[in-house]
Amino acid sequence: MSNLDLFLEMEQGAQLPAVPRIAEIGTRVALPPSRLPGLDFALNPYQGCQHDCLYCYAPYVTKRPRARWTEVRARTDLPQVLAKELRGKKGVIGLGTVTDPYQEAERHLLITRRCLMQIIPHDQPVSVLTKSDLVLRDLELYRELKGEVGLTVTSVRRDLSREYEPGAPLPERRLRALEQLVEGGINAYGLVGPLLPLLDQRDAEELVDALAGTGIEWIMLDRFRPRAGMFQDMRTRPGGEGSADHLEKAHLHCDYRALEAYIRRRCAERGVRCVDAF
Repeated sequence: MSNLDLFLEMEQGAQLPAVPRIAEIGTRVALPPSRLPGLDFALNPYQGCQHDCLYCYAPYVTKRPRARWTEVRARTDLPQVLAKELRGKKGVIGLGTVTDPYQEAERHLLITRRCLMQIIPHDQPVSVLTKSDLVLRDLELYRELKGEVGLTVTSVRRDLSREYEPGAPLPERRLRALEQLVEGGINAYGLVGPLLPLLDQRDAEELVDALAGTGIEWIMLDRFRPRAGMFQDMRTRPGGEGSADHLEKAHLHCDYRALEAYIRRRCAERGVRCVDAF
């Protein structure tokens, strides 16, 4: 029985809510070069993502139809391919550059976890980014790894999260995860990315204060940059017309420089370093 079959059997046996369809695909290259600053290689255990964030850039980067983005493909052989490619390679491995390595499928397939176990003996630094508190499952592994673990938190407002990040854990779970990572001695940070134009000054203040309250020492900030066709793709979703109109209007009228400057000032007041993501 394959890992994928086992996952589906466990889902059915536990009578959990239905999840988007997951296919199993093979891996040709485990560690392609990364174009992102600070990362030498990209490591993506999945294609697509169950978090289904409306503003996600990854479908447009990977040129996969946005309507099929939640049809996740699991690279179940990735740990074995990675083990071979790690020999002789040095550099920072970015885990989850175009997918979330801790989306719900990871709970049972363990692809991310098995990749981390392959990396540990090679002493390679990792840079992990997720929206899920499932990352805490692997806390003991991160204690053996160099690098950093980031959690994306775009707002502390539940209504915004449920509307624009419908499949992701709510913000309070991510904040608790950051707190536990810090308590566990992990170099953890919060990513405010994208910086949503839907936030007003009070929202921004509450977000920075919540992140600072976890004990992290730094925050990454990344402005919202809509991709061509993104708003139209939102409008094709059931009930997506209002979300698209709201976000597009806010984007057109947002003074990003002022909002970013306010966030940086608030970070300085809270003793948290704020850096640009890209």
